[in-house]
Amino acid sequence: MFASLHLIWFGGKVMAKGWVKRWGARGTGHRPSHIPALEVHPTTIIEESWELPPSKSHMIRMLLLCALSKKKHTLIGFKHIGEDAESMRRCLSQLGIEFIEHEHGIQIIGKGIEEFQRSPSVLHAGNSGTALRFLIGLASRLNFVSMVDGDATLRNRNHSNLLNALSPLDVQFSYGVEQEQLPILVHGPWKGRELVVDVSSSSQPYSSLLLASSGLGQECVITTQGDAVSRRHSELTIELMKESGASLDIGNDCTTIAPWTSSPPTEWVVPPDGSMMAFPILACVLTKKAIHIQNPVDSNDALGHELLFEHLDAFGIRFDNSTLNPDGECRSVDINLRDANDLLPPLAAILALCGGGRLRGAAHAKHKESNRLLSTKTLLESFGIASIIQDDGLSIEGGQRLCKPEKLIDTFGDHRIQMTAILLASQVGGVVEGPRLHRIADPEFLDRLSTMPTEVLVKGVQR
Repeated sequence: MFASLHLIWFGGKVMAKGWVKRWGARGTGHRPSHIPALEVHPTTIIEESWELPPSKSHMIRMLLLCALSKKKHTLIGFKHIGEDAESMRRCLSQLGIEFIEHEHGIQIIGKGIEEFQRSPSVLHAGNSGTALRFLIGLASRLNFVSMVDGDATLRNRNHSNLLNALSPLDVQFSYGVEQEQLPILVHGPWKGRELVVDVSSSSQPYSSLLLASSGLGQECVITTQGDAVSRRHSELTIELMKESGASLDIGNDCTTIAPWTSSPPTEWVVPPDGSMMAFPILACVLTKKAIHIQNPVDSNDALGHELLFEHLDAFGIRFDNSTLNPDGECRSVDINLRDANDLLPPLAAILALCGGGRLRGAAHAKHKESNRLLSTKTLLESFGIASIIQDDGLSIEGGQRLCKPEKLIDTFGDHRIQMTAILLASQVGGVVEGPRLHRIADPEFLDRLSTMPTEVLVKGVQR
């Protein structure tokens, strides 16, 4: 669809504490002499159509709810799942859940939480913070030891809010180095039914506890503390639980869950990912050409990302008949990302190229795969775009022009930074670190850029 590109390599027991210490967020202590990257050359659009990937937020929750059932279920509505959802599926398979490939979907044969089996190996969540936290919640219910781990970016993220919520229930944890780092040994089950969780930096711990309440046999009460962020994601968890037979009484800061056993629909449709809509919008802004969206997102499934459509006119874009049309004047815009901080990297680029403005309410973006406030600013700077970090977001001047980066573009192990960088480089060129990061959310992303990427190896080049 966009660019010609080349795949480049620049240069080339888990329990042990020493092993954990050697690995930082960027692989500190074992820095490779070869850095994988994509060389992207400027081009124009060839194919003017874009299919959004399935929502990994829906998919990961649905996989777990089906696994917690004692029946067979089929998830449909997609051709491929991203690596985050695949990590969840793999870990559930290790716990004894059976998955069968199905045309345009997956069939899951659930066991119910009583029949989960001890994994013969580490439950590795890959790059998925959602899968990791849901697996910690699940493991905390099981009467055997589970080791939960993730990639380098997850080892550098703080998981203390979830662990602090579970510790009063006499769940036993053992840490590789510190409480907030991985790997973690988890030994349940719960002894008690009342939990308190901080939701000021992420909604995932709350969602993890909600899902883990399946099969308790008695009422469970979860009290939340702090100013909640990403509220649509916790609302999604509750909506899917209700579809699976749960009954919840939700107050201002207290959720009471009646005894329930997960029983989702026999056939469950996974909707497209609303957050991924930011990338065809950025592509439309960059190329000034219309882009047709094959599977538009229903606002009910957009998880807060519907705000993109609310501000399209400020980007000089109309959305008619499922098609993005560059038609209109840009203007400055002020956008609150409290419930949609995943939009930060592509949206920052859009504002810089359009009318500028302010992205606010995204202080919690510091706790994602990277510190997204800093990594987004760094990404923009590599293309000659200026921005200012505020306490809770970015201020960006509009009408800026892209320059070809002089150095390797650092993506910080963050797929949304990488995908934004590749689209920007499709206009001016550039070498982008992390050629596979997009697979976390959108396995077909590079197919829009080149059907035949060439792999080469460049030795001895350091960062």
